[in-house]
Amino acid sequence: MKKQLLPLGLLVAMASAPVFAEQGKGWTLGPAFEDGWDPEFTVAATANHMDTDITGVDSDTSAGLQISLNCPWFQPPSGLIRQQFNINKFDKDGIELTTFELNPRYYVNMSPALMVGFGPGFGYMWADADAGEDNNMWTLQLGGDVEYRQGALFLGAGARYQFTQDEELGIDNKGADNWLVQLKVGVNF
Repeated sequence: MKKQLLPLGLLVAMASAPVFAEQGKGWTLGPAFEDGWDPEFTVAATANHMDTDITGVDSDTSAGLQISLNCPWFQPPSGLIRQQFNINKFDKDGIELTTFELNPRYYVNMSPALMVGFGPGFGYMWADADAGEDNNMWTLQLGGDVEYRQGALFLGAGARYQFTQDEELGIDNKGADNWLVQLKVGVNF
């Protein structure tokens, strides 16, 4: 995992450079403590397709839940940062994975109702194997999303790659790195 972190860090730094270049020119620290701040909560069910790097485990569909809100800690001069909390469950070929992820995303509006975002994330994975070792592990993610918001209606799609700690899992695996692609349907509050 350590070898993979350097390219991930460089990619995040390059992608976020335009946002941070304007620091001090309109950045809002602690917007939740200002009058009129609205978290704009969203709750969505997710239908996922997960492809793991675990030997002998095929890709499969899974389900999840996402809760998101406008970041209460800081907002850039343009665009929007939203905090996304995701729980995903995957069970295939004797391996059961449950992930909890915090994935902040920097969004830009493509139209009044359509947004595109990207960002890093971190989380924790609970992993159970029918044979061999069970191990829980910390995770890092990098992903992107497209979201449509119109009144209470929320629709979205996203993809992310997740790096995990190199913990023993199953019979001969180290870690549970994986791709996840998801469709999201929910309600805006």
